Amino acid sequence: MLNSLVNPLIYCWRQKEWVDQSLKTDATNAPAMASTANFSWEAGHIIIIIINSISVPFTVLLNVLVIKAVKTRPRLQTNSNILLACLAVTDALTGLFGQSLYILWRLFELFNLKSSETVEGFHIDVMSVLLIVSCLHLILVTFERLIAIKFAMQYSNVITHNNIKIAVTVCWLAAFAIAILRTVKLRVVFISMLVLVIFSCIVFVAFTYMILYHETRRHQRKIKVQQLPQEEVERFTKENKALKTTVLVVGAVIICLLPLSFCSIGSISGILNNCPISRRSRQTCVMLNSLVNPIIYCCRQREMRTFVFGLRTQLVHPATDHLTKNIKLFLARKRFKDD
Repeated sequence: MLNSLVNPLIYCWRQKEWVDQSLKTDATNAPAMASTANFSWEAGHIIIIIINSISVPFTVLLNVLVIKAVKTRPRLQTNSNILLACLAVTDALTGLFGQSLYILWRLFELFNLKSSETVEGFHIDVMSVLLIVSCLHLILVTFERLIAIKFAMQYSNVITHNNIKIAVTVCWLAAFAIAILRTVKLRVVFISMLVLVIFSCIVFVAFTYMILYHETRRHQRKIKVQQLPQEEVERFTKENKALKTTVLVVGAVIICLLPLSFCSIGSISGILNNCPISRRSRQTCVMLNSLVNPIIYCCRQREMRTFVFGLRTQLVHPATDHLTKNIKLFLARKRFKDD
């Protein structure tokens, strides 16, 4: 087999023209290949910066409007909506700080500025806290649905506004405590805790929704066979609708985390040496989940949709709205004078 390697060396050694031609080809191709790779890297950075720059204002605005809708509309102030509003807080902060720092970091890298590593560190710290809080909030949202459907009799005692406040506060404190481990250089402990939180979230959510699926199917069969009171049927329908909303939210999180999970599992298991999905794309997919969640809330709840998009229209077109009111007032006065 070594003969296959030796033969071309003999040819080049015996014929100087072949040597010159080989060297010229390498010298010509090397700068071109480097230039192409550099262009692809810059183009990827620019595309990612544009995508995140467009999504940031919508992410922050929609999540803030969802929070305001739950806070100001009494009909929306259910326990499940309150927990979703708490999740919307983390999504709004992801857009405001996480994505903004990410854009700044990529801009620093694009222009080869020295502070890019510092900005990257801030971004990772912020996203670590928000990722942990989001996972813990998903556990709370799923737990609330489990109690509402599986243990309906104990719901009013377990799920209270005071208990929700305590649980959300504990989630934030736990997230900050875990994130501090990274800042004090305990990276191994930090990564272990982060993996534990994410793995616990996945396992808990998966098992809980398996239980809830069987429970909802049992309730549906019971409604068909037995003549249940109308009040109980309405309660189950309402709880089942809220369950479907949380399923969509969890599904959106899983889809947005798929690229990151695929590459992480492939790298850890040794199946993939180089992930085909770039690091920029994986990070952007994770952060875009904060934009998807409020859209799901609005699609699933008519009153929230009316509030969010109705208020957005007034914010975008205040002058038009004021002009329309003046025209209506003028026409009303004219009719009154004619009468």
